Amino acid sequence: MNKILVCVVFGACAGIAHASSPNKVQDAALPAKPGDVKMLGRLGDLFRSSLDHRVYSDHARGPVYDEAEHAFATHWDDNPNGGRGAGWQNEYWGKTMLCYAGAIRHTGDKSLAAWCLDKAHRFIDTYQHEDGYLSTYGNQDLLRQNPDSPDWEHHWCFNIWGQKYTMWALVELYRATGDRKCLKAAERMTDQIVAQLKRLNITIDQTGAWAGISSMSILRPLLELYREVPKPEYRELADYIVRVTDVSIDPRPEVNLIYDALSDRPVVSWFRKPIVLSKAYELLSCFEGVADYYRLTGNERTLNATESFWGHLYREELNPMRSAGYFDHFLYAKKHVNGMTELCDVTHWIRLNRELWRLTGETKYLDCIEEAFYNAFLAGVSPEGDWSAHIVRSHGTRHLSAPAQTGMKLHQCCPDNMLRTFYDWADTVADISKDGAYELNLYSDADVELPGATFELRGNYPISGRLRIRASLKRPGRLRLRVPYWAETLSVDGRELRPMNGRVEIGLTEGETSLVAAFPMAPRIITSEAPDVEDIDTVSELDPHKPMGYTKRFMSWYTPEMEGLARRTPAAQIMRGPIVLAKGRVVGTSRNETFDFLTINGDSRWKVSLAPAKHTAANNGVWGAWKLTLEKGDEKRDVPVADYWSASRLDDPSNWFSIWF
Repeated sequence: MNKILVCVVFGACAGIAHASSPNKVQDAALPAKPGDVKMLGRLGDLFRSSLDHRVYSDHARGPVYDEAEHAFATHWDDNPNGGRGAGWQNEYWGKTMLCYAGAIRHTGDKSLAAWCLDKAHRFIDTYQHEDGYLSTYGNQDLLRQNPDSPDWEHHWCFNIWGQKYTMWALVELYRATGDRKCLKAAERMTDQIVAQLKRLNITIDQTGAWAGISSMSILRPLLELYREVPKPEYRELADYIVRVTDVSIDPRPEVNLIYDALSDRPVVSWFRKPIVLSKAYELLSCFEGVADYYRLTGNERTLNATESFWGHLYREELNPMRSAGYFDHFLYAKKHVNGMTELCDVTHWIRLNRELWRLTGETKYLDCIEEAFYNAFLAGVSPEGDWSAHIVRSHGTRHLSAPAQTGMKLHQCCPDNMLRTFYDWADTVADISKDGAYELNLYSDADVELPGATFELRGNYPISGRLRIRASLKRPGRLRLRVPYWAETLSVDGRELRPMNGRVEIGLTEGETSLVAAFPMAPRIITSEAPDVEDIDTVSELDPHKPMGYTKRFMSWYTPEMEGLARRTPAAQIMRGPIVLAKGRVVGTSRNETFDFLTINGDSRWKVSLAPAKHTAANNGVWGAWKLTLEKGDEKRDVPVADYWSASRLDDPSNWFSIWF
């Protein structure tokens, strides 16, 4: 299909919809449009394979889609198996359709759009109530379990949480196709929620799970709907969510996110029960909405709070896989050497960084996106791209593969989110700044189209430190290249350039220009902090009334062969550019060598160097392989290493890997 025609058919409705955007703040740059970045090389192959499996395959369009829709007929969520609380099957139709809407925007596939709209229309006609209600919960007014209980831990209900995803998907289907029936269904859903809260005389923070955090994460899709249908009651609900999480006088609410984000206290201390309330996925989702609220309103306090929240996570919660959090909670992940991160948290850590980059233009957020994507995210994607891990680990035999959850057989929160991260990556590769300069932000192999220019990126970055850029401009222009924090300088065609505000600028002439950018890729040692407590198998110091033993429990959950592999002492990491290096079976490191508890951590006398290792079929298609040499005086060790993604991605109990040295 002709690409220009695709833009006319599928891009026009989005352009019209935003022509009169109510935003008070314009983004710092205009990113490439969906579909104008074609991912190539190893990442492109994985992205296409994931699209094939999760969008185009008969399995995806048959059993996977059918199960997500069927949940609206069974109403299993009301009280699954008579157990504690209620389920969240209602998130899967929305997540599935969000991935389909993204595929339409990135491919311009008219047949895919027609298939999606046929399914969406039938879904709306079959399951949306006359008053607009559209949920898997049969009991429309079940907005929280045990409403009389004083303990929020028992208010386990995901009715509004799931409706959020359904409404968001309908809005994105409208933006991808221009279909007004989808938009109207989203509008009717939201009208019903607003009316229901008034009828029941409750506020949104009194619903859902985790003191209202799950329900209040509706803020981001609510604002997206408001841009298309600017009803004052939608803005009032958004204003309330922001206001109720920024209370400075006593009694303060259980969840006071904006106010707490602007404090000096670590995230883990914001909550009476951090093991319950410090949920990474949901908190990241809320702050994505807070960032977008700044875009809409210009409220500086909400931007400051989002930036401050990011700062807390970067200082306290950056885990060794370069995502944020410890097993879907903010429990001071930086001090847990048994790194575990949920893939949904990786997705939303990337999304938070992307929002802050779009709003501020600061390259530190791009640095975080790059490291999270190449390490925690890719390590969690199955080699075929059809499924994902639930928990990505720093070491062990394998990651915790996502188990079907909440009564489903073919769905789980993490693989259902996975494709959105590929879209976010492609949409971040390049942009045009406010002053008209072209900017390249991420350097994986790709073809890029921007107004008036095309760019070819080649070189197998970051395994290679040399990036070849071919630019074709219709008129003279300026090109800015991001210089990652670890590079300090960038060599372009042999000329060393020092960055300003994280970038170097190069003038380009009309027509074609070829450049070679060289990134310094010397290995660097990242030291780890000692744990606060001697027994790192518990988080009892965070909740003395309910020790959970997270490490002990989840190191062996579904992976019994990992019993006994928890570390009890901190160790060092070694990074090369944005890549975390790992020992492991696939690159020839023995099991004893991989889990050797001797460490170079904190000893500045150790020096490290890398030499390339040969790629062979025997090392299971490793992307980057090196011989790591550790030297201290007369002591010398050679260790085979690889990029963390390659070393850890096999779902095989006989595999072994570790990022610790």
